[in-house]
Amino acid sequence: MRSEPPLELYGRAGATAGLVLRRGTVPGRIERVDVLDGSAVVSTTTLTPPVDGASQDAVLDLTPWRRTPAHPLVVVLFRRHQPASRRPAPLARSSFRLHPGKIGVPPMSQATPDGATAPVEGPDLISASFDFGTSRAVCGVFDRRRVSDDDAALPSVGTERARRLLPPQLIPVGDSSDPAQEIEDRTIGVPLVRAAAWREVFGCAPLDVHHLSHTRPRSSDLVVSGGTVDFASDATGERIRGVKRALADLDMEVAGTGLRGRDLFRQVYARFAQLVASELELPHAINTLSVTFPAKLPPDKRDDLLAELRPLAGKVEMNIDEAVAAAGFSMMKRFGMDPLLGVEAFTLQARCPEGGRAWEDPDGSWGEAHAWHENLLVVDLGGGTTDVALVKVAVVDATPAGAGRSPGRFYQLQPQVLASGGRLNLGGDQITAEVFKLLREKLEIRPGDTRFKGVEKSTARRQLFNALWEAAEQVKTLGLASAAPAAVRVVVTDPGSAPGDSRAVPLVWPAPDGGTTAAKPTATEVTVTAGELAERVRGPIAQIAWLAGGIARGGLDTLGNGSLEAVDRVLLSGGSMQAATLRRGIEDALRQRFKDDGIAATFEVEFDPEFTKTGTALGAVYLDAVADLSPSPDDPNIISELQRGTSFLDVDASRLHVNLAADFHLRESTSGLGDVPVFRRGQRLVLEPGGRAYATSPDTYLVRATLDIHRFDVSKGDLGDSKTGWASSSMLQDEADELGASGVTVRFEIDQDERITLLLCQSEPSLLLEGQGVDTGHVPEGLVVPPVEEGGLPTVRYALYDNVYQVGVGVQRDREPLVHAGTPIPPGGLLRVFGARRTTLYWKPDGPAPEGPHREFGTITDVPRGHIYLSLDTAGRLRFHTERPAWRTVARPLDLLTAEPGHVYQEVMQSGVAYDESKDPFSGTL
Repeated sequence: MRSEPPLELYGRAGATAGLVLRRGTVPGRIERVDVLDGSAVVSTTTLTPPVDGASQDAVLDLTPWRRTPAHPLVVVLFRRHQPASRRPAPLARSSFRLHPGKIGVPPMSQATPDGATAPVEGPDLISASFDFGTSRAVCGVFDRRRVSDDDAALPSVGTERARRLLPPQLIPVGDSSDPAQEIEDRTIGVPLVRAAAWREVFGCAPLDVHHLSHTRPRSSDLVVSGGTVDFASDATGERIRGVKRALADLDMEVAGTGLRGRDLFRQVYARFAQLVASELELPHAINTLSVTFPAKLPPDKRDDLLAELRPLAGKVEMNIDEAVAAAGFSMMKRFGMDPLLGVEAFTLQARCPEGGRAWEDPDGSWGEAHAWHENLLVVDLGGGTTDVALVKVAVVDATPAGAGRSPGRFYQLQPQVLASGGRLNLGGDQITAEVFKLLREKLEIRPGDTRFKGVEKSTARRQLFNALWEAAEQVKTLGLASAAPAAVRVVVTDPGSAPGDSRAVPLVWPAPDGGTTAAKPTATEVTVTAGELAERVRGPIAQIAWLAGGIARGGLDTLGNGSLEAVDRVLLSGGSMQAATLRRGIEDALRQRFKDDGIAATFEVEFDPEFTKTGTALGAVYLDAVADLSPSPDDPNIISELQRGTSFLDVDASRLHVNLAADFHLRESTSGLGDVPVFRRGQRLVLEPGGRAYATSPDTYLVRATLDIHRFDVSKGDLGDSKTGWASSSMLQDEADELGASGVTVRFEIDQDERITLLLCQSEPSLLLEGQGVDTGHVPEGLVVPPVEEGGLPTVRYALYDNVYQVGVGVQRDREPLVHAGTPIPPGGLLRVFGARRTTLYWKPDGPAPEGPHREFGTITDVPRGHIYLSLDTAGRLRFHTERPAWRTVARPLDLLTAEPGHVYQEVMQSGVAYDESKDPFSGTL
């Protein structure tokens, strides 16, 4: 563990303030430091000359803040060292969120007694992503020390392959010394050939360019001895398999370990961090840790695990599921680090907003587009889980208008999850279990001889189970290695001996232990035929294709372009995808499913055998860590860089979950679910600072003793036998009856993590709108029109606009209004969110505009910096807020009976996911 934190912030309101950054915390020369309280800037310090933070500790005096931040966020703007470059590095940023209790007291001014500075060895920042699977564990690492000046390097292997792709008639006499320029020159006017060549260039995983590395995949099997946990590859003892399934209930004791799930996983991840540091020779502890998770693991289960893992690093997050992480690896390969070439390689095959592609409309909308996208369907098949996501991989030309028609461009990669889902007990282990039972039957082994749950003397049974399971794994690996299944022979052998035929799979029979070991079978050799293997993969392939097809169909429906949209690429990832039989079967079944659903089945298939398992960890760290070093489009120096021809690619992972990826239905009775979803797939969330987002259900529901929300990653009509329970809340029946009789109704709120909050409402919920309102006395007749009828709602008199000043352009007024004229104002007030930059609020009359300098717009006020919420109550009071106003709440549901109208009881709903012993092949009941 590190001896000191990477940074220390100290100060008091109106007094001295300072910041200490340990060596390497920021890998470059620091130019500016901002201290924020939530989204409001309370201190800005410009450092002239810049201070080196890469090679030594940086001790900085900061501008005193006006108020002590309650939600402190330190933003450091810096430029990386590029000694070999003729141009300065772009301005990058790093952000550090602190607990308010960690703000220290300003240090005393006198020197240390000996006048010397104590040597401090601060940690270099290391970001990592852990992918702990059912069968394998791997870690991807982003090491910020390895920032060099060769960021635009192209993979040499890929460029050589690309040159060989070029048609002979395009090859001029003599070769260019610049392979990139050569491809440019030889493929002018031939977009398909150029696209194929660029795909070869970027077909290599540019790990060195991105400063990434990964550990070797290791078995997730564990050994527990004396309460200490280790990986089976690094310890000896009885193997515990498939512990990932225990994530469903961390308070349950994991069979064979004597430990609760939370105690087990705390040790597992801590030990994994040690092994990662040793294998990759990391100089210090991991600073930022991202943990991937199955898409079907609900938010409360993730929260439980996060609470146990937070001591492992300075920042621990779980915001990228396994399918999206695999998509991140695919994106990294597609774009490299050369913005111009990488984006061109993408746009040559991508769609413009209207859905067309380059070769479909070469002279039309594609050539004028400033945004392009591909629809990437990820099917991640692991040992115990299957995760599927349809990701809209979008690239936007976000070049600031002030740069004009500069030769350099500012691009943003903006991936968005359109639909996602998965199955917690569908994976390679399901196939292994079927082969296991087949071998047991062929060898005439009694089922009880491999079942050890509840057996006092279970060692012999466990040993036989493990031996038979390992043989079944080898049969699966060998028999499914080709496009079609192949027969595999299995030979029973004694410990220490090998089968006479090296092509046969050995089943090492446990040594006798005095009577508890099962008798060795009479038949010592059996064959698993190709037909038997084909029969055992047919079911899982059909389930995966059904799931992926349903998610693809639901995701495409959210795009709204009709038949113009389709799945462009299907990425097959996960350790179980090494089986070519599964890949071929899934592809064929998916194409047939698409045809049945009326979806174009022309997708390309992407599979990288080298990174089929490690790609998930690398993709997660790419989306999480590399995005932190992306340049800021708000940097005024960017414009001059663009005008000199430098291009930038910003990875914006904050848009991953701007829309809901599934339908959520309420069980309205014991007989069934409601037909209309509470929340819809594709429903846009209201974005908030810090990557947060939310939506509130538009409808109200009756109070029931039990409220269950079900998540559908495919349409409700395609439910099948999948478990869909997602969130639940319960109360006593008498309480529910009393609340319902008093007029209390139910609403729901959902966030970007699909965490659902129950709202019990006494009439229309009311916001807690406090503080002095904005003076709107100069607005003719006021902002609010009184109700036309008694009992009706007041409405907004004028359309309200937030207009942003943009460098080099001026005020942007051609924008959609924040609030339309005529919008009803609920009793609890109207709330809107807008950009946090410098904005001015305008009103525009619905009728004839007044004459004079403001004949179109009337200025209401300048919005205070950092205020991003606007509220308008029924009395016409307009307010701005730095944070979303809370509901007027009560402490207990029954308090609503005596509360004033508008009050709310809120409660985060808990998931209905639980450990299912019958689906766990390692539970001892197989």
